[in-house]
Amino acid sequence: MTEPGPAATILVVDDDEGLVVLMAESLRAEGFNVETANSGSAALAALERHTPDLMLLDLKMQDVGGQALVERLKRHHTPVPFLVVTGQGDEKVAVEVMKQGALDYVMKDTALIDLLPGVVRRALEAIARDRELTLTQESLRESESRFAAAVRATNDGVWEWLIPEHRVYFSARWKAILGFEPEEGPATVEQWRALVHPEDLERRDNAFREFLAGSGTIFSLENRLRHKNGSYRWLHARAVLERGRKGEPLRMTGAAADVTERKQLEKEILSISDREQRRIGQDLHDGLGQQLTATEFMAESLKADLVNLKDTRPDLLAQITRMGGFLREAITQTRALAHGLTAFMLDASGLHAAVAELVQRTNALGRLRCRFVCREPVLLQDSETAGHVYRIAQEAVANAVRHAAATEIVVTLTARGGHVVLKITDNGKGMPEAKKHGSGIGLQVMHHRANAIGAELTIESKRDKGVTVICRLRRNP
Repeated sequence: MTEPGPAATILVVDDDEGLVVLMAESLRAEGFNVETANSGSAALAALERHTPDLMLLDLKMQDVGGQALVERLKRHHTPVPFLVVTGQGDEKVAVEVMKQGALDYVMKDTALIDLLPGVVRRALEAIARDRELTLTQESLRESESRFAAAVRATNDGVWEWLIPEHRVYFSARWKAILGFEPEEGPATVEQWRALVHPEDLERRDNAFREFLAGSGTIFSLENRLRHKNGSYRWLHARAVLERGRKGEPLRMTGAAADVTERKQLEKEILSISDREQRRIGQDLHDGLGQQLTATEFMAESLKADLVNLKDTRPDLLAQITRMGGFLREAITQTRALAHGLTAFMLDASGLHAAVAELVQRTNALGRLRCRFVCREPVLLQDSETAGHVYRIAQEAVANAVRHAAATEIVVTLTARGGHVVLKITDNGKGMPEAKKHGSGIGLQVMHHRANAIGAELTIESKRDKGVTVICRLRRNP
């Protein structure tokens, strides 16, 4: 509770000069500054000079009555908080004046002087509380106005989930993103969930469940929601979670942005990247690979000619033999590069075969052991989806070979329970702390590929115990 300061100024207005003196002395003894006026006109003049913190007003004065003075103050002055001082029998009039804004009234009787300081102090405390509340409300309105302006500027839709009450709220902008009018769209948690794309539903439910069960307060998720016209839009939902004293989730408040165009651009960039890789692979195979092969043939022919000569120089023959070996190794590496860059042919078992060949090529490098675990062929009829899964495997294996200092990589591919799961594990030194959150370009590309096909990508790293990359994809029947 706010205590009135010693500088609070009280204006005592009464035409009984003796009573005015007694009231003023009583209030000054309590540390208040006191000004006096013995008529209504004197009170108006005093108010012109200075606005007091509180006014004590006699209802019955000779020149200007208390009620008339209140009316004039309303019309011509900044409102001044005041208490009514009234005589016996005027309680009804005092109540009427309180309806016009008086804080309280005090009776002119033998207890007036003793009670007055306490009445004044309580009135000043009430005034302080009202001022603090007003400032808080104004600050809240300004904050809400800034928030609304920020939301309009970002073109995001606002949403809120009251978790214990199982209630949700979506702003008109949020609904408009999905083609709904303000009075349409989801009104319950179940209706909200029903809009989620079937391929994203399990990933979305897992993300919410794990987040709410944890201790975090910042949430982020990208998933597809059904538009009113039946199409799907990608929404990036971000929210702040309010928790109770025991950490229990209470309320999530967030914004959702339509990132459909960004997702389409990401998909196109990945497609361009794949096409460029295929072009480079074909150039390596058909251009550089063929030239190296022709050069190898020429070296072998030259070697045969030298062998047939009577005066063969052993040192020259040895050099040509080494040259042929170098060319054969260059051809092998070129073909491996070309095969890794060009798209694999997908039939019903295309992904299985491509990953198996990736493992075989990695083994052929001789740097480490690479094993492939796949108990049965994995069927993915969508070549684009299979291509992204393969590229994720390729990037994860390449990272392990280049950076992990591992001696073994295990690539596991399984299809179970409506999901395809790709898992790449190495026994290396683990990932540097700076890259654990996907700051590397390779990791970002893997995440983009997973997002493009609605897969869930997790990367786990333990120091000196290696890295595990898991891509979990819901397979369409």
